[in-house]
Amino acid sequence: MNDFFTISEESVFEETEKRSKFISYSFKVNTQEDVKEKLNSIKSKHWDAKHHVYAYVLHENSCVKFSDDGEPGGTAGLPVLNAIQSENLKNTLVVVVRYFGGILLGTSGLRAMYHSGAKNVLELSGKSHFTLCEKVGLEVSYSKYGAALNIIECFSSKALKTDFEDNVKILVAIPKVNFESFEEKILQTSECSINDNLGDEYIDI
Repeated sequence: MNDFFTISEESVFEETEKRSKFISYSFKVNTQEDVKEKLNSIKSKHWDAKHHVYAYVLHENSCVKFSDDGEPGGTAGLPVLNAIQSENLKNTLVVVVRYFGGILLGTSGLRAMYHSGAKNVLELSGKSHFTLCEKVGLEVSYSKYGAALNIIECFSSKALKTDFEDNVKILVAIPKVNFESFEEKILQTSECSINDNLGDEYIDI
């Protein structure tokens, strides 16, 4: 896959049902080590909570995991995971902390609250589209700078950094599917060259 969606920003959402408090957190994560770090942080912050339910989806290797953390099977982690997958999100972790209020919610009540917490925190988080890109360094004369920018825009690419020196140096991210056509077009432009190919990276374009 050359692209995926993830959250735009990390958010928090809180709601209460029958005196049980549910605090939902969304996180951007790239690896299982990131997941572990975020979970440890939440468990340390909410050390006195009864449950730390979570689910996450990683783009790499299509890794999908969830935990009910002591809640009845299928009532907690899976509803959180369903909320993530319904938004087609990757590299996303949602943790829902529950402080038990003394009144049982039943299996349907638990499923509803965990799904609600995840759904609402993801709505607050927004969505970003990441595309697998080639990162290259361009060097352009000042007279051809405008033409280079037009080519960058035409190929749905993104200028990440621009330095104005003897010539203009531009760090550009080009969607991998467009790279060959972009390279051909940019090299046809006089006084413009590709100096560095910095490899692949997923970029929010």
